[in-house]
Amino acid sequence: MVQPQPSHRRTRPVSSPYGGPQDQRLGPPPGVLPPPQASPWQQQGQYAGPPQGQFPPQGQYQQFQQQPGQWAQPYYGPPGGQFNGFQPPPRRNNTVKLLVFGFVMLVFVGVSLAVIGALLGRGGDSAAGPGLGGPSIVPTPTTNPQQGSAEDFLLNAKIYRTGPLPEQDCKAEKLGDGSLAAQKVYYEKLFACLNEAWRPIFKEIGEEKPDPGLVVFDKPVVTPCGSFAPLSGRVLAFYCYGNNVMYTDVQQMNKAFGPQQDLAYLMTIAHEYGHHVQGISRTFYARMAYLQEHPEKKLDSSRRNELQASCYAGVFSKAVEKSYPLTARMDEFKEQSSNSFGESPKTPEDERTHGLATSQGFWIQNGFNVGSNKACNTFAAPADLVK
Repeated sequence: MVQPQPSHRRTRPVSSPYGGPQDQRLGPPPGVLPPPQASPWQQQGQYAGPPQGQFPPQGQYQQFQQQPGQWAQPYYGPPGGQFNGFQPPPRRNNTVKLLVFGFVMLVFVGVSLAVIGALLGRGGDSAAGPGLGGPSIVPTPTTNPQQGSAEDFLLNAKIYRTGPLPEQDCKAEKLGDGSLAAQKVYYEKLFACLNEAWRPIFKEIGEEKPDPGLVVFDKPVVTPCGSFAPLSGRVLAFYCYGNNVMYTDVQQMNKAFGPQQDLAYLMTIAHEYGHHVQGISRTFYARMAYLQEHPEKKLDSSRRNELQASCYAGVFSKAVEKSYPLTARMDEFKEQSSNSFGESPKTPEDERTHGLATSQGFWIQNGFNVGSNKACNTFAAPADLVK
């Protein structure tokens, strides 16, 4: 069971111009908690913003203060606005009924899968992992921004030069009936593995910070990023930079996937942890500074940010491939990653903040296939891979 970190507070010098809330208040957040009945953060004081002189400037911060949800990074459920629940392909057996059903389904979705396959295959090389074809690219910057600028930081952050996450002994817990208690058990195990996997990477880039927190809720919660109720739109989970805590909606996960599709749970929480990685590596804050000078890049930058978090989820998935295990579930992993998150082609382009479902699948699989964070420099990727 994940235990809360000690309650002492500490500070450390800022080593980058793109600091964040954790530089001002490093009191560690809680471990895995049940849903709070009232805001646990109101007792500690509201998020006061980054240190003086760092992004965002005071005038801009007031805007975020009026719209606190801007600091939250939600993960959207299946595209199209309806939770149809992606169903993994049936396991092979000898029954005639399943064979006939499988043949009909192949005919029905053959064209769609061909299109998805074409999109996912654009990355190039064969997969590094057993059984999973698809993208395996390392994005390389094609521009030379001014040294020390926000754009330079985004394109050349230290995190991209770190190696693979250490392999984890992380057998999946059962989701049972999908209740709050059952999901909490599942997340506790996975959350501990995420912390163990990412700590060495943070140390490698010189950022040893407290582990993030995780709240599993089925009742309304109040956070520094705003108030959230279960079943709000299509949001499955979100990460709040104001207190370095991830929040997952029990009811929404059940509505979207049910307790059988555990790979969706894996990808969801690993994606939100990817936002924590962006905070620790400071790329999130560099992106916000970049947008001050390039507001017209808001949507493109948002997609790159979200797809990068998904790529980090793929890198983590590689670290638990043998123990979870994923080795015999590569087809399901590929299908789940490409059909369960993001936006539909019918979503207006001026509303695409997270990227198409196929783009989500591309970057989750790219992180898995390359197996290290150099796969996740989405800010250097060509525009057709971040739609």
